Amino acid sequence: MSSPVQATSAGEVFRINESIPLSAALISHVAAECNIRVLLIKGPAATLVGARPERPSLDLDVLLQRSDLNTLLDALELRGWEARIREVSEAFPDHSTTLINPGWPSDIDVHWRFPGFYEDESEVFERLWSARQSIELGGRTAWTLSRNDGLLVTLLHALRSPAKGVLHEDVSFCLREITASPREHYDRAFELGALGPLGPVFAMLPETRSLDLGEPPLDWVLRTTAQRSATLRLFHLIEIPWSRKPAALWQALVPSRESISWHDLELRDTNHWQQTSFRFRRLWRSLTESVQTLKEVREIRARIHK
Repeated sequence: MSSPVQATSAGEVFRINESIPLSAALISHVAAECNIRVLLIKGPAATLVGARPERPSLDLDVLLQRSDLNTLLDALELRGWEARIREVSEAFPDHSTTLINPGWPSDIDVHWRFPGFYEDESEVFERLWSARQSIELGGRTAWTLSRNDGLLVTLLHALRSPAKGVLHEDVSFCLREITASPREHYDRAFELGALGPLGPVFAMLPETRSLDLGEPPLDWVLRTTAQRSATLRLFHLIEIPWSRKPAALWQALVPSRESISWHDLELRDTNHWQQTSFRFRRLWRSLTESVQTLKEVREIRARIHK
């Protein structure tokens, strides 16, 4: 997930970039202190192991076992971090939580599941952990993914966000690396449950195009097709039982204070009328985009029933 923190100047970019290694050092320290296992994923950790092109990062991404999530969150809360409440949509399950600190320029995204790996999340973590390697960030040793696993994560993240132009470079980068040993990467994708999402990639390579490439699950179809939150809300409303539709519709029309402040934390401190004004503007925007939203819903349903 991309951080809502946005760099507004060269100085701000530098400040944010400098904070990422320090965030990594903090996470590694807290993990060791709490005796839990945490892997750094994406960002500078991936760059250090040769699994991503070098470029600035706006946040730190980590992966752990779901059973260790509260332990890490509680330890970071004591150090001034709090969870950002995301806009809720039950169209697909959560996979991470974003932590913010008013005195810190970058966020920390804590993942317990990485979209694109669809084997059992606990098994996926164990397989990633068994192949881990150590790096140094912020003056402290940390654990990150192996280069091959990091390439799969980089590729999945890029394919999940095709509208972001910078990620096209990531796809090209990963393809060049995977082409050197496609069967090895295919086998690893199979172990991690990533064949469905990565099927189109392996279909391009002579060594793997005739192999079983699987089908992308609903979660992946939603993440790669829906370009707006209204599409997810409408899709969810269509799919859920009738008994749950009224509550879901109310949630979409009258989102909570925490929900509307996901993209702009200042909205948490606005009064009732300001929040109402924001909700009306959001509703109007959804109505003006309704044609495109319906088109996306039809496309998703067509891919599911194909």
